[in-house]
Parts: sequence; structure tokens; C-alpha cells
Amino acid sequence: MRIAPLRQPPSSRRWTELLYRTRRPVEILLTASLRSVARRQPDAFDRLGAVRKAAIRIMPDDLPVAFDMRPDGAAGSIRVVRPDSDAAGASARISGPLLTLLALFDGRGDADGAFFQRRIDVDGDTAAILALHNALEASELTMADILGLPRRFDPALQTALSVVGRWHGANRP
Repeated sequence: MRIAPLRQPPSSRRWTELLYRTRRPVEILLTASLRSVARRQPDAFDRLGAVRKAAIRIMPDDLPVAFDMRPDGAAGSIRVVRPDSDAAGASARISGPLLTLLALFDGRGDADGAFFQRRIDVDGDTAAILALHNALEASELTMADILGLPRRFDPALQTALSVVGRWHGANRP
């Protein structure tokens, strides 16, 4: 007996393809944001040590794309990749809901709590993830910083994320 492979519904496949095909502007925006933070706060990236050259795959569970980040300061980069693409080059991987990951990146979330409550999964070089966490914590990023926007937009972004988080939580089965 042969079992057919699981297939995404056509609408989901179209959404995934659209996101992946339009990835370049997102890569440019996120890479510019990473490099901007590195220029403003080089000491936070100095804390990374050898991890600066590491490839870290960030995999939001609720998005059909993942992100490969090299936190190499002003030479750092972020690429949008398919979540099922080969992650062999990644030193470490972190996955979880997008809102949880964003909260960790801008310092609002408790990384230890998220890990021990199994809201995020970490595998690979955990020292790289820990060094990244410490660097992010020291840099005191805002959501506006992460998205490459002026900091004056941060209150509106936080409000929007709060509304999305409540809506998402209310619509869970």
C-alpha cells in the first residue's frame, strides 16, 4: 500500500510561492536593519566573538518561510529561505511562533521561559544561540530597529503586535 504525500492546499501553496518570490525586498530591508544596528552598537556584535560568522536559521512555525542570518556586524546578512531547504550550513536553528521570536529579538520576551515552556525549539550550536541572545539583550533593540524603521514608530508597532497577539491567541483551537 502506498501513502500519498501530504499536500498543502492550493491557496497555501500560492501564498508560500508569493512570499518566496518577493523575498528580495524583505532580505534587503532586514539586512539593512541588521547592519544599521551593528553600526550604531558595534560593542553588542563584538560580544558574539566567533559566532559572528555563524549561520543561524530562524524558523517561524507560522510562516511558510525561514530566515538564514549571519550576525557579522556591518557585514551581516539575512536571507529568506524555504523552511524545508537544506539547513546543513546552519550552525544553529531556532523555531517557534513568529510573535514569540519577535518578542525575543526586541527584548520583550523571556528567552529562558520560552525555551523551558517549549514555545521555542533550539538545536545545533546552542552556544551560538546563547551568544546571539546576550548580544540582542545588550543592544536593547526595539521592533522599529528590527524592521529598519525610525524608533518613533515603535509604540505603534508594539500596539499592532499586541493586537495581533491577542487576536491570534483568541483564534486558537
